[in-house]
Amino acid sequence: MATDIISQLGAGAGINSRQVIDELVAAQRTAQTTPLNDRRAVLNSRVDALGQLRDALGAIAGSLQERVRSGAFGLQPRASDTAVAVERSGLGPQAAFEASLVVEQLAAGQRLVAAPVATLDTPVGQGSLNFVFGRRTDLGGGDFSFAAGGAEADFSVVIGPGNNTLAGMRDAINAASGGAVTASIVNAGNGFSLVLRGKEGAARGFVVSAAEDVDAPGLSGFAYTSGNRALGFSAAAADAVMIYDGVTVSRDTNVVDGLADGVRLRLQRTTGPEGLALGANRDRAALASTLADFADTLGAMRGLIGDFRRGAANGEPAGPLAADSTARSMDQALAALVSAPVAAAGGLRLRDLGVEVTREGAVRFDAARFAQITPEQEAQAETLLAALSGNGRGQGLVALQAIGGLATPATEGLDRQRRSVDEALARAETRLEAYRTQLVRQFAAMDVLVASSKAVGTQLTQLVDSWYSRGQ
Repeated sequence: MATDIISQLGAGAGINSRQVIDELVAAQRTAQTTPLNDRRAVLNSRVDALGQLRDALGAIAGSLQERVRSGAFGLQPRASDTAVAVERSGLGPQAAFEASLVVEQLAAGQRLVAAPVATLDTPVGQGSLNFVFGRRTDLGGGDFSFAAGGAEADFSVVIGPGNNTLAGMRDAINAASGGAVTASIVNAGNGFSLVLRGKEGAARGFVVSAAEDVDAPGLSGFAYTSGNRALGFSAAAADAVMIYDGVTVSRDTNVVDGLADGVRLRLQRTTGPEGLALGANRDRAALASTLADFADTLGAMRGLIGDFRRGAANGEPAGPLAADSTARSMDQALAALVSAPVAAAGGLRLRDLGVEVTREGAVRFDAARFAQITPEQEAQAETLLAALSGNGRGQGLVALQAIGGLATPATEGLDRQRRSVDEALARAETRLEAYRTQLVRQFAAMDVLVASSKAVGTQLTQLVDSWYSRGQ
């Protein structure tokens, strides 16, 4: 309705009423909304700055936690020879140790090889192949004895019209074995040979018996029993045999857990009788590097907070968190981390490990002081860093995650203020629309009066003109 009215404004008065109304409304909008928009911009910058601080502290805590979880600060297993690869298992070694290890034999899986056939699609016969697991004992000359009852479940494979090829047999064995036997095909140059490989461990040896269909023989060529050794014997199933600190031990795999507490051994090859040395100690250099990085990061974090808290000076505007109590509390808490004792770490402090805050407020790492820490303090450093990366509950300190969390209630309060500003802006727009409607009506009424006045003037002019014309 207001639009219909305003389209006719000025027709009677001879002025641009629409422009006048737009300018009046714009002036009111500037007066009413500019302070609100400025206030919202300030709130946005404060929320953004607090979010940056919270996210940065969360990232620092996450990085530190990841290094703690990786065991970088704990006891690190080591081996003096690449014949054995070592890694942490579970929580890793809980105490330093030294041990000797001789690897006399690697664990191996039994391997059988079939005579080559012309093509992958060559029929192999129909019937069934039965796999039985147990321990195979070599008797010499290719003969062997077999004790059933192995570490894997026996299984059978049916070969029928749909899979009566070398490739079909391979696929059927792999589908039925559950990983206990892996079948593959090798191009031997003079044909294609089926290779059967069992899993590691002496108790995972196996024999293969064949039950042929009378009308489609051939499966007996893939048998391996004491009475039918059609498959060629390529490798025996065997356990790994080691001498650990003078004690002979065996395992059915080359991945050995539990021999040394918290250490996993991966046997790569046998050793000579001299063997190798195993042990676990702490990586002092890695701890020093982490503490130096942490000091730099802590200093950079305090610098960022200081930049956000700066006051206006030399024509430069104040930072988004100038005079902000939350930013001040976060900075004070970060500085306090250096001297805060951690109960779980025997009261150890970052300052004891060489991290210090200078009189100027800078954070630095004193390598000389770190070099003087005791083995006990080195062992406690892992617990200290784990506590610092968390929320500090039960430790008597405010740790990184908790410091970052200080921004959350402050941000929630700022969000409430932003919603209040948005509501005020909406109310201002409602008032401005009402103001525009009021102006339209007022100017429309004025146009009617002016038009009426002009009509009366025109009539008077015409009357006077008629008088003059009569007098002439």
